[in-house]
Amino acid sequence: MTTQAETTMTSQEIGAHALAKAVKYADRADRYASSERGTDEFNHGRVATYGGLAAVYAEVAKAAATVAAETSR
Repeated sequence: MTTQAETTMTSQEIGAHALAKAVKYADRADRYASSERGTDEFNHGRVATYGGLAAVYAEVAKAAATVAAETSR
């Protein structure tokens, strides 16, 4: 039988991780948007997907920052 170790992250760690992911996906969206094939349907879908992921991760980072600020008071 194997046991699973539980790890927890602080809100600052969650925020930093989410912000890094937001930047990663925003960069990918930008690469697809500015590629030579930027006008085809394939790239439009990729830009929308990666842009959406970047927005979600940015919201998670903002929420984590809010939690961190509230818990430090």
